[in-house]
Amino acid sequence: MDMKNIYRIILIIILCTGVLPVCAQGNYYAAMPDVTPPSPTSRVFQKFLGYPISHATGTIDISIPLYTVEAYGLSLPLTLKYHSSGVRVQDPVGVVGRNWALFPGFKISRTIMGKPDEVYPVADVSGNLSDNDYIYMSSSYSTDCDCWNKLGRIYPRMDGQYDIFQINMPGMNASFILQRVNGVDVVKQISDTPLKIIPKLDSSTNFINTRLYGFEVLDDKGVRYVFGEENPVHTLSKTLKYVETQSYGSCFCGWMLREIIFPGDTKISFTYQSIREDVPLFNNTITVLDNGASVVRAGCYHDDMINTSTGSDSSFWRILGSKGYQVTEGNGHPFYYANTSQVPDSIIMPNGLIDFDYTENKLTSFCVKQASTLVRKVQLTYDTVTGNLLKNVHISGEDDYKFTYKNETSSDYLHSGFDWWGYYNGTTRVSSNLPTLNLEIRKTNGSINVPLNQSIGSRAIRTPNAAYMDIYSLVEMTSPTKGKLKINYEPHRFTMQGKDFIVGGLRVKSTELYDPVSAKTIVKSYMYEDTHFMGKNYPDETNLLTTRYICPLDDGSCKVRQRTLSVFSNLPDVRGNSNSVWYGKITETAADWKKVYRYDFRSDEYDNTYPDHFPSLEYVVSKTNRILYSTPWLLSESSYKKSGTAYEKVQTLTNIYEKSEIELKGAVVSPYLFAWRGYSSCQFLEKLTVCYRNDYCDLYGSPVRAFPYRLVTGYHRLKSTCKTTYQSSDSIVEKSVFAYDTERPYNIISKSSLCSGGAEQVERTYYSNNTIPDKESLTTSQRSAIQLLTSRNYLTTPVQQTMEKKDKRLYSVLRGYSSSLSSGMVVEDQYYCKGTDKYEKRISYNKYDIYGNPVYINKDGAEKVVYLWGYKGQYLLAEIKGATYEEVKKALMVDPASMSSCILPSMPLYLNMIDNLYKALPSALITSYTYHPLIGASGIISPNKAKTTFEYNSDSQLIRIKDTEGKTMEEYQYHFRP
Repeated sequence: MDMKNIYRIILIIILCTGVLPVCAQGNYYAAMPDVTPPSPTSRVFQKFLGYPISHATGTIDISIPLYTVEAYGLSLPLTLKYHSSGVRVQDPVGVVGRNWALFPGFKISRTIMGKPDEVYPVADVSGNLSDNDYIYMSSSYSTDCDCWNKLGRIYPRMDGQYDIFQINMPGMNASFILQRVNGVDVVKQISDTPLKIIPKLDSSTNFINTRLYGFEVLDDKGVRYVFGEENPVHTLSKTLKYVETQSYGSCFCGWMLREIIFPGDTKISFTYQSIREDVPLFNNTITVLDNGASVVRAGCYHDDMINTSTGSDSSFWRILGSKGYQVTEGNGHPFYYANTSQVPDSIIMPNGLIDFDYTENKLTSFCVKQASTLVRKVQLTYDTVTGNLLKNVHISGEDDYKFTYKNETSSDYLHSGFDWWGYYNGTTRVSSNLPTLNLEIRKTNGSINVPLNQSIGSRAIRTPNAAYMDIYSLVEMTSPTKGKLKINYEPHRFTMQGKDFIVGGLRVKSTELYDPVSAKTIVKSYMYEDTHFMGKNYPDETNLLTTRYICPLDDGSCKVRQRTLSVFSNLPDVRGNSNSVWYGKITETAADWKKVYRYDFRSDEYDNTYPDHFPSLEYVVSKTNRILYSTPWLLSESSYKKSGTAYEKVQTLTNIYEKSEIELKGAVVSPYLFAWRGYSSCQFLEKLTVCYRNDYCDLYGSPVRAFPYRLVTGYHRLKSTCKTTYQSSDSIVEKSVFAYDTERPYNIISKSSLCSGGAEQVERTYYSNNTIPDKESLTTSQRSAIQLLTSRNYLTTPVQQTMEKKDKRLYSVLRGYSSSLSSGMVVEDQYYCKGTDKYEKRISYNKYDIYGNPVYINKDGAEKVVYLWGYKGQYLLAEIKGATYEEVKKALMVDPASMSSCILPSMPLYLNMIDNLYKALPSALITSYTYHPLIGASGIISPNKAKTTFEYNSDSQLIRIKDTEGKTMEEYQYHFRP
């Protein structure tokens, strides 16, 4: 979830069905809570977030850096990442192949829990809510409920669960919710970060059409990130370019990064294109309708199916038919919806451009350009059998990264069977993918109910098979220099009630890394212990069955029971992206060493208290922990070296953590009763809540079931570390203890360090919200600027730092800031004092350019340095020591700060300007620089006019450094390892 990776999203990504829909005969849906997942591409990212890469989950980090966008201190690395947990048939493929993702996501994504919170705020469930309140929570978000307006009543807008939003950007990952406070939607972060997040809403007179069309995020350096559309959105149209819309429902589930705006108003802009991703549906169902129950009768029988007042068949009769029960095959709501995602089309930088190209909904290349010069090109190719496996990545200037997958040359497995979790199991796939299930049916006949045993399903075998679980998984990766990584897998395993089980998903059993430089292969194996299964029961065919009741809404009060067999269960590690198990102890072993890791983790908690309603209720979350505790945390790491046949301990690292939890209460509302066809959901809702003609509320009971729900917020952070190094019979202990700010829990305010035999040292840091010990040593304007650090969101910027030993101050550094609308908050003066001496001004930053770069500084009151910048403040052109700003200005005949805005000045003009400096300022020490933008420095001229030249190959890689005489000083060859 990175607070630092501590904001991770793990949700039950189950398909969205509107509660109380119009039922049509022959089309029966499985009962489950409402959750609208984000776009397919977002779900690919969520696999990495909800199923974290960690020894504790049996996965390893496989990353390929492609290119890093750098501007004004900001880095945006474009990286390919592979998830080694195995391939599931129901997961989206994504635009870079199965189990691969291109990071970062450049978006804010949302999983809608129930209904969109900008329209339906979460109700306060701490009070006494009525049954009708829970019915209102469950009603589908559609214009169908406009009937309330027609009836002259205000529709009670409320929801039971908070939607989960997530930002996926380097260095600013965060999860948050929307809360309605005094009629205004505000952001509440799951765990506090220094980000300031502002939602943008288009309020509509028709609340159903309220649009959350964007966000603006301000980081702790004054950089603004703008997501979503620029203007309010009144209607959905094809012209929308910066939002993602789920095909189910008309609300937005993703907001793309549109601009990054730096304090000097320089921008990085983004454009996107739509990619269609056909996600597998797996929506086959078999539905059994039989005699339900009556509140006012002992049972409902065949004789009750006749409406005595009219002599005609009742609704109860028409549902069950002459046999007194029905078995129907059909299609329910799809497991996931075929959908479109927004993917990067271009990134426009101050000095260049990145263009992305797609073919058949796959990323095939992107090019980094500076004007007409190609700086870097990355090409991706895919297999020709499945079309979904990434085979090659070619980065200009390197050879290919090559990938091999298990059984990649065979398409047979595309149509083979799969297990409870969706992993291949080698069986023959039947058309509906449904296993056989024996049911007792209550057949109504005359005035009695007759039990009838019948098998339903299509004999699909869904048990896991270790021999096939790694089908289409990555087994070998070759680097550009022929280094090779091999991966061997095994399935997760755990023991329950004395019996061993195979669990869905893979863990890495061993790796083999061949280094072509040393011609050696390093083999590492992994042993997993202290296994924690995330569920309560091992899945079987009964987990695929859900139950609800259909209400004819007649005076007979007879409900029809509907049991639906679906392809996948609602267990969290099946419907969602969560791991099935985690391990508390992992041993990593190589030829001459081993490491032992110990982890802890907090999984979600699930409710199993209503077995009559749901045969398996493990998917009804009662407490969501994993957004705050998104990844397992390392408790200890012990390193050993092999000595003969035994191991000697070399080093141990032990971590201790602290936490604070605040639970936000809500309710999971799930459908239970549904209207028979002919009634809209709103009409059904009206009958069950108003009850002005017939007491349907008493006859049928509540149409929903509500379950308590808690969302855990707060913090979980490192409190102390202890590293012990063992030497012969002695050991050295190094311990660090951290203390955090109460108001800003992400800021470390003190770090105490203690080493064996030494005295404790304490480093203290003071921020704008703290009492600054030596504040009076600042100027009046600098003291006033401390408040501006807070108001402008510079929440992690230190004002004073001290080092103490034995309660005595060793030294202190104090920074005085100034405000500038064009360049944000900048350091004006830096002061230093030793012990309790008076402060001395060490550096004065006299002038900045509009991009926040210093252009004139004064060191220790004597040394003067002028800096010349260019290329919109991106590159340093010259450093002039020993001259004042006015002297340099006179020599240049232009304001030095104005040079920062120049873009690729002509070389003759630039050289003339440098010559003027050397001639006009003979006593100054001048170092000048020339560049190939987006590539690197092309030359450096030192104060003695010695010249260093840098040469690059056609793929923008440094290959040679030459001196003034053109002689080669250094040459470079590149060797890449996997």
